Amino acid sequence: MGVLRLLLAISVVINHTEAIFGFRLVDAAIAVQAFYIISGFYMAMILNEKYYGKGSYKLFITNRFLRLYPIYWTVLLGTILACVVIVKTSGVGTLNLYSQHYDSMNLSSFLFLIFTNIFMFFQDIVMFLGLDTTTGALFFTSNFWETSPMLNQFLFIPQAWTIGIELTFYLIAPLLVRRKTIHIIAFMFCSLLLRFVLVFGFNLTYDPWTYRFFPTELFFFLAGIIAYRLYKYFQRFQMKENYLLIIWIGLLLFSFGFGFIPSKMMYSFSARNWLYLLAFCMALPFVFALTKKWKFDRYIGELSYPVYIAHLLIRWVFIKIDISTSLGGLGLTTTIATIVFAIVLNEVVQKRVERIRQKRVIQSNRLNH
Repeated sequence: MGVLRLLLAISVVINHTEAIFGFRLVDAAIAVQAFYIISGFYMAMILNEKYYGKGSYKLFITNRFLRLYPIYWTVLLGTILACVVIVKTSGVGTLNLYSQHYDSMNLSSFLFLIFTNIFMFFQDIVMFLGLDTTTGALFFTSNFWETSPMLNQFLFIPQAWTIGIELTFYLIAPLLVRRKTIHIIAFMFCSLLLRFVLVFGFNLTYDPWTYRFFPTELFFFLAGIIAYRLYKYFQRFQMKENYLLIIWIGLLLFSFGFGFIPSKMMYSFSARNWLYLLAFCMALPFVFALTKKWKFDRYIGELSYPVYIAHLLIRWVFIKIDISTSLGGLGLTTTIATIVFAIVLNEVVQKRVERIRQKRVIQSNRLNH
């Protein structure tokens, strides 16, 4: 699934910059929800096949932290250093925003923002909060776009709010993935029902309610668990590789052509969006069966996370130094530079951490046998 994962990450990059040769791929929100499906699939797989026995929950959680934080903290440090340089030359950036509003925040608001920037937990919650500059306190808002200053502007890596949602899922995943399928479907129904209530009962048809609210996004993680169970079921049959290849190519073509499909329905229930996510979920077991032994595909997939985390830093730097237009456009230059940067992060940071993660799993499984 590595090519698909990288393609989804590039979709987010393009949505945050500009089209490349007319292609926008999948909408950023749909790419994020597809990642949630993948996350549910992988968590169900590793919790059933890799993490078991005494201490498995602690090992699972800490290994997920090791997977996410080294790359994040490296990019966070790079972002802060870039902010220091750019603030000195242009007077803009997240650090400058902190200096402007430092006196407008009370201690708890300031500590909350520092905590969520460092650990990513609750970055999704930031999208439901505003800052009262008269009292310095945070307050709940149904539309963060109408607040000033917008609290998400205080995030150094603003796209990491999706990782905040992922972390919440990781905490409860061991409690979900071993439940009966009927229970998973019931939870999915409740999550989808809540989305209907928010949309048709409260008219919450806009961001952040459309794809940042964890209780409604839980539907996609659970769909990934169902996709894993379908994979285990179809393992009993020997599907021809040609059939699997057709499914994989079909999903790739759907992803490339997504931006050319018209969609006129409300965002939360767009037929195009839900058709893509349904096709993605149904295809996932077969795509994994086809690609699970492809070493190059696995390597490509490892780049998706650093591409996602680093791309706004690369875009910001390119805009400030104004080199993107002369080199083929912001979308193309940001994508290429981010992939190169992701390769460096993977080789220098993630591979070293991965050896530690795998060693911890092997040691734990030996103790449990």
